[in-house]
Amino acid sequence: MITSIIPQLVRKDFLMMRKTILIFSVAMLASIAAICMIFGRVPNVVFFNLGITLLIAPSVTCGIVLLMKTIVMEKQKSTQLFIMSLPVTVKEFTLSKLLLNLPVFTVFWLVITGVAFYFSFGRGVFPNGTVPFITMIFLGVFVAYVGVLSVALIYQSYGITVITMLCVELGTPAYLWVIAYLEPINSHVYGQQMVWNSTAISIVVTQILIAVLILAITWIIQRKKRDFI
Repeated sequence: MITSIIPQLVRKDFLMMRKTILIFSVAMLASIAAICMIFGRVPNVVFFNLGITLLIAPSVTCGIVLLMKTIVMEKQKSTQLFIMSLPVTVKEFTLSKLLLNLPVFTVFWLVITGVAFYFSFGRGVFPNGTVPFITMIFLGVFVAYVGVLSVALIYQSYGITVITMLCVELGTPAYLWVIAYLEPINSHVYGQQMVWNSTAISIVVTQILIAVLILAITWIIQRKKRDFI
């Protein structure tokens, strides 16, 4: 295996997408600045709903744009014909895409999660009892992205990827609302004490395991492929 080809593929994608990453980085910083300006000027509930939209929108959009351009559109625009002419295996192709897309989104995700926790609990928007549920919300965003990334890698299909995004967009809020109404979660949400009971811990661990499992299954499926067709 030519190990040097993976850094080259990652570098190629990064150079092609660096302007896009920069634009969304600026958009995220602008969103954070907007959140700082409206803090204390609107009711907490309005602030949270508006703030979480401003935070998540540029980050998730950047992640989706990156995976669409570096994975799905490569096949749609026949760029992959060039890649297939190189000594590149499907495993190397998959690893290169993961090494670009996953770290970039993770950085965005960590920043918005940190900002959300700072305002939610550092500035007293919510009581500490809400910590477990807010954690579940942002882990849910990460799991949703990993799911879309996995489908994009496996199928490299514009239609299937878009359908997956729609399903994830509808499914993620639905299951988070179900979690919010579970008695072991709901009964502590508005409390002053942060309560990590067995239900809260189980949900968070399950979310993390699902993300890891999705990536593992993707890797196994991709390893079994012998070509890009």
